[in-house]
Amino acid sequence: MIPSGHPDEKTQRTFIRFMRKTIRQALAHNSPVLFLDPVHQVHNVDNGYCWCLQGERGTKTVLSNSGRQRLTIIGAINAMTHQSTTLTTEGNCDGPMMAAFLAEIRRDYPKQKSVFVFLDNARYNHSKLVQAEAKRLRIRLLFLPPYSPNLNLIERLWKFMKKKVTANKYYKTFREFTNAIHDFFKDIGQYQAELDSLMTMKFEIL
Repeated sequence: MIPSGHPDEKTQRTFIRFMRKTIRQALAHNSPVLFLDPVHQVHNVDNGYCWCLQGERGTKTVLSNSGRQRLTIIGAINAMTHQSTTLTTEGNCDGPMMAAFLAEIRRDYPKQKSVFVFLDNARYNHSKLVQAEAKRLRIRLLFLPPYSPNLNLIERLWKFMKKKVTANKYYKTFREFTNAIHDFFKDIGQYQAELDSLMTMKFEIL
């Protein structure tokens, strides 16, 4: 289903050309280009497909939780190197949290003159606090067209994370659940080949 208000095909193609041009210009000045978005991961099992032997029952029973606790992960991924920057919280994502995350990004790229960040149009991203912090940190915020998650590269990282961490996997306690997510990002380098194949600048047009 295409979300209400989703941009038309021409708008999406035009913006993809803009993104690619931005990346070329940024690389010429040794400036990283990131794609940013938060995800809210509920402490529960993400049901998915599984393999079974021929002739066996094609279902798998997995325990589940109440699904009431969740972990908010604010993340950004480098469009070229696929290095990730993350900040986790049990609270909601808001202006102060996003401003703090921009500081995390700057800590990962302390020597670059500027950093380019593509992100969505959530209200807190347009707040005066976030805009001021971005200017102070020399981070240029580039807003995606409304209702365009298909143009945000980091959505693929969230899908990949769920595949590796929560798909058909049960974590008895919230601590075990959060540790598994933290370990995923701590050791994300082991997935470099898979990420290089997944994180291309080819986008689906909806």
